[in-house]
Amino acid sequence: MAAPLSWILAAVGGATVGLGLWYALRTRLRYVIGKTSLRVVLGKTTVRRVPYDEIRRIRKPRHTPSWRLTENWRNGFFDHHRVLILERNRGWFPWFVITPARRYEFRSQLRDAMARHGVVTQDDDTPQDDDRVD
Repeated sequence: MAAPLSWILAAVGGATVGLGLWYALRTRLRYVIGKTSLRVVLGKTTVRRVPYDEIRRIRKPRHTPSWRLTENWRNGFFDHHRVLILERNRGWFPWFVITPARRYEFRSQLRDAMARHGVVTQDDDTPQDDDRVD
């Protein structure tokens, strides 16, 4: 039977390796605006793709949605000031959370790419039919 100290050291070592791997993967996510979809890329591999047709609205969070209803693809740890929420038309998780480096610039580039694709979003700064005053 192995000594308890060796089991404890193995557990601490395994936890350290696991946390290091989690940190490395989380900080290396990138967001790529393509011709037909927004892609989440890890290295050269696309790990998640959201077609422009599924995106209904792009907004910054006024309040944080419930974590059970979001699909989180954050690429940092203390990144609450960079959060963008993409509200989707369909899927199990209605909110797709990303953290681009410059969220306003990224939002305008994403909106332009979606407009070139023929998709119009309901953004916060665009007046809706029910917002008009006659």
